[in-house]
Amino acid sequence: MTLLGELIGDQSLFVWVPIGLVGFLLTWKGANVVESTTSKISDHYGVSQAIQGGLIVAAATSFPELAIIVISVLVLGEFGVGAGALIGTAVFNILVIPAAVAVTSGDTTTTQGIVYRDAIFYMVAVLALFGVIALGVLGTDGRELARITPQMGVGLLVLYGVYVILLVGGKSGASDMERTESTNVPKQLGLFAAGLAVVLVGVESMIGMTLEVSDALDAPPFLMSVTVLSVMSSFPDLLVGVKMGQAGDKRAAVANVFGTNTFNLVAALPIGVVLAGGVSIGFLTSVPLMLFLFYTTLVVVVMAATDFEITTEEGYVFLAMYLIFLAWMTTEAVGVTTLLTESTLRTIVG
Repeated sequence: MTLLGELIGDQSLFVWVPIGLVGFLLTWKGANVVESTTSKISDHYGVSQAIQGGLIVAAATSFPELAIIVISVLVLGEFGVGAGALIGTAVFNILVIPAAVAVTSGDTTTTQGIVYRDAIFYMVAVLALFGVIALGVLGTDGRELARITPQMGVGLLVLYGVYVILLVGGKSGASDMERTESTNVPKQLGLFAAGLAVVLVGVESMIGMTLEVSDALDAPPFLMSVTVLSVMSSFPDLLVGVKMGQAGDKRAAVANVFGTNTFNLVAALPIGVVLAGGVSIGFLTSVPLMLFLFYTTLVVVVMAATDFEITTEEGYVFLAMYLIFLAWMTTEAVGVTTLLTESTLRTIVG
């Protein structure tokens, strides 16, 4: 049970849904403050737009997902809620955000750096996570459970460190921003801390609502996290991407998608693994989801590399793919399909 659940006690779904919606608004506003303050501080110190979009803003807008994984591990003691949210967020980001940018702002031009560095490294991150899950089977008695140790989590964090080095090193000495002296850094840091606190409260409320919806529908919490919780937590990323696109910075919006997903999979998720002291996850559950994530990413990368452009028509294709994903998760939740079996879903434990 979440801290909020312990505070208000047993309540009906009619109480938890408004609480979750309020939490969503708090997360949205808090994430906006976090993103705004990090951008202003970065501008103050002359950080390039490329590093801001692919690294700093990506990490800042991913704080809701990091908060979800931390709360799910430290408060709920259930890694599956956070893992489901991160996987669902990865699918949402890679399909919906580029689509929204292309649909609302027109054809989106990419670059060789975005495709051959950010996108390819993100695919490496997906494969690395899949490999860690596969190796985790070796530490168990059967193929249904994969044990991910803290050492494996540290290995993924090292991979993210490599990404940071590549991103920063590739832009060293190439800052396109002049240092701004007018920024009140202490004030921005205070706002940044306040934004983080607001996000934590909002995420706590959204998790509580997700668990209550899961109980009401008798659906595994993992599936509710993959769908409901991931969409709500990813909404700030969507708004940031659309705002960047409408401001004429479509490339940064796409780079932010790959940077955000890389952070989520090889930084936020491993942090949860380390905090939990190792976790066990259903191997048969993770395989279909990771394969879907890999192939959807492959489709996006190929389309982004074709003439280095994501067209409006391709954006609609991405949206259709995400609707297919939601339909699949819905059929799994109601038991129509069993690619993610009930038994393996229930084996996601901390």
